[in-house]
Amino acid sequence: MSGEIFNSEQNLLILKHLYTVDGYITFNMKVKSGEYAGASNFCIQRETMISVLSELIKIHDILQGTCDLRDNDSDAYVKIEMEQYGHIRLSGQIGGSHEDNFLKFQFKADQTLITKLIHILQSFIQS
Repeated sequence: MSGEIFNSEQNLLILKHLYTVDGYITFNMKVKSGEYAGASNFCIQRETMISVLSELIKIHDILQGTCDLRDNDSDAYVKIEMEQYGHIRLSGQIGGSHEDNFLKFQFKADQTLITKLIHILQSFIQS
C-alpha cells in the first residue's frame, strides 16, 4: 500500500509500505521541500505506530497538538504540528545523520494532510 499524502508545486510527501516483520512496520518516505528532495526507509514498532495514529486522530479532532514519527533504526523523524486555522507544519529529517546524505525539511500544508496520513498509517497497521 502506498499513498501520496501531500503534493503541491513546491512540496511532496509520499509513503509506501514495504513490509511488516515481527511487529515492525517498514515503509519508504519520499519528501520534496522546495528544490530539495530525499527518500528514506522508516522502521517503526507496530505498537508505536498505533500510538502515533491515536495522536493524529486526536489532533485531527481538536485541531491542535503535535505528533512525532521516529525511525527505530536512525535519528530520522517527522514532526506534525497543527497551527492556527487548520494549517499544518511538517518538519523533520529524512535519512540518518550518520549516513552520507540526509535531508532536513520543513513545509506547511492544510489539515487534509492529517486525514490522508491517518488513512495510510491505518492501512500499514492492517498489512
